Amino acid sequence: MRILVIGGTGQSGPLVVRGLVDAGHEVAIMHSGRHEPPLPPIEHIHTDVHFAEPLRVALAGREFDLVLSMYGRAQVIADALVGKTGHLVSISGTRYYYAQPRDPRWGPHGPLAATETSPFSDDAGIDRLGSRIAETERALMAHHEARHFDVTILRFPAIYGPGSVFAGDWSFIRRILDGRSALLVPDGGLGLRSRLFTDNAAHAVLLLVAQLGRAGGQIYHVADEPPELTIGQTITALAKGLGREIELVNCPGWLGHRLYGSQTNFHRLLDTSKFREEIGHTGLVKSDEALRRTADWWRDNPLERGGEEERKIGDKFDYAMEDELIATLMAGETRLAQIADSPIVEGHVFRHPRQAGETNWNADTGARLMNARFTYPHPMWMPEV
Repeated sequence: MRILVIGGTGQSGPLVVRGLVDAGHEVAIMHSGRHEPPLPPIEHIHTDVHFAEPLRVALAGREFDLVLSMYGRAQVIADALVGKTGHLVSISGTRYYYAQPRDPRWGPHGPLAATETSPFSDDAGIDRLGSRIAETERALMAHHEARHFDVTILRFPAIYGPGSVFAGDWSFIRRILDGRSALLVPDGGLGLRSRLFTDNAAHAVLLLVAQLGRAGGQIYHVADEPPELTIGQTITALAKGLGREIELVNCPGWLGHRLYGSQTNFHRLLDTSKFREEIGHTGLVKSDEALRRTADWWRDNPLERGGEEERKIGDKFDYAMEDELIATLMAGETRLAQIADSPIVEGHVFRHPRQAGETNWNADTGARLMNARFTYPHPMWMPEV
């Protein structure tokens, strides 16, 4: 096939381009030309993919069997491709699921793992970016319904790993590299996130290209193969990859949000079963290897301390403040343990007669044991008093 890749110079894009070339496709890449990563010898079309007129000029006299849109304004790109291609695959995001966790459309229990049909947070007054993404996806599907070309949308969560432009892991890795012995984690580090390693993102796109016939008109969620790691497990694995150990100090979720931003404030899970079952995506790189390679990459390609890219994260890296917070939290735990000085010992609600016909159950014992079974005083949870 003759394939145009729009964007494709950052994150997983170069891996996609190399995979397409290796598969025997004729590939051209359209991008601004500001960044030229090592790529196979292919045609480069330099233009600004955010605006209709430069796109119209760049596409004049050209046709492609497939266009992979990985950057730019997808709606503008789709409008410019009418009569230029038979199939458009657009990479979208998943931000719009999370702006309104109490949205009644999720049902009485709030958000669970988002499927492809879960409600968008499409209220522009609450989440302007989420609203625009939702509007863009609807516009792309309108092209499919009008039979201008087939459309497939891949929704990616945050991409991490070598080359990633999402620097969320840097918040944790810089602290580890700076020799911090303890790191505050919200809600015990139990938050769950669907994420996507760079190599796995590229692999997903290449699998889809090989099976385009079944993908027209479809929207797919793509993420690393379940089970998802907790934030705490992710931090511990990153530290291990750097040959370090780190103590995780539990803090309230709202406090973690102030320290690290939106990546920690509630679960962010995608149901990826549709893509795995229909396209067969399982991911090339498992989580332990992915995080080891991620840690190595950030160690060798650190952000400049206090530089522009680091400031974009919004992390203050105020270690004096964090030391005070840790000391305050530990003192608070000690005081709580002093107040709750008689933990209930876990019981068992079923009879265990020592001989046939024996009754060793009464109302008082039953009530005590029924209460006790909801208490789990694990020693590691108890600070020293």
